[in-house]
Amino acid sequence: MKIFSRLTLLLLSGALVCQQARAQYLHPKITQKSVTIHSAVILPAKVEITKESAKGSEMMLAESEQASNTVFDAVGQALQDKKIIILKSPFDNQPGAMDDNRKYTLANIQARYDALLPKLLNKSKDVKKGRFSLGDEVMVLNVDKSADVLIFVRGQGRVFTKGKTAFTLLNPFSADFPFALVTVGIVDAHTGEVLAFTKPVAASKVLKNPKSLQKLLTKSLKKLPASS
Repeated sequence: MKIFSRLTLLLLSGALVCQQARAQYLHPKITQKSVTIHSAVILPAKVEITKESAKGSEMMLAESEQASNTVFDAVGQALQDKKIIILKSPFDNQPGAMDDNRKYTLANIQARYDALLPKLLNKSKDVKKGRFSLGDEVMVLNVDKSADVLIFVRGQGRVFTKGKTAFTLLNPFSADFPFALVTVGIVDAHTGEVLAFTKPVAASKVLKNPKSLQKLLTKSLKKLPASS
């Protein structure tokens, strides 16, 4: 996620001029309605929260885990609002829920997605040209056969201490700011094609407000057609 972090800071350099910025990109198969999403499996979300102080940054492990679960639930609700059925995932965040082989398979596919993520962030418009895919290796996940898509959720949030906030306010030339970025990748469960990608940005406090987070993610998926 370190590459994700560096790219995020570049991506967000002007994104919070307004309180929230949203972007969503759909594959031609979705916009032309040659593919309709009826069901999905959401893979374990990865959201990293860091605390920024005058001394530097510190990973907040407990908060990251909580945010991952909160965002996971919010994405699921946003998709259900689109009448998309969320199927039971064979992958569980609970320790000991998976055998070693399944853990390896999941980690491998998650890593493939993470390797593609920088391109999805920097060249998001290419999703509209159908240029991104994880390949049909996604089928090794062996999820429910009725699943149309796999959902990959990534996020990053920065929170400031009072001292860091005061320093930033006193420095008019500072580009530092607290933020939350949540990306949602919707991947064809059979071909691996990236069918949709969203990257809504908001103030980091949205991660502590379930209603605001739900609203943000719902709007970020607004263009995704509802299941018929």
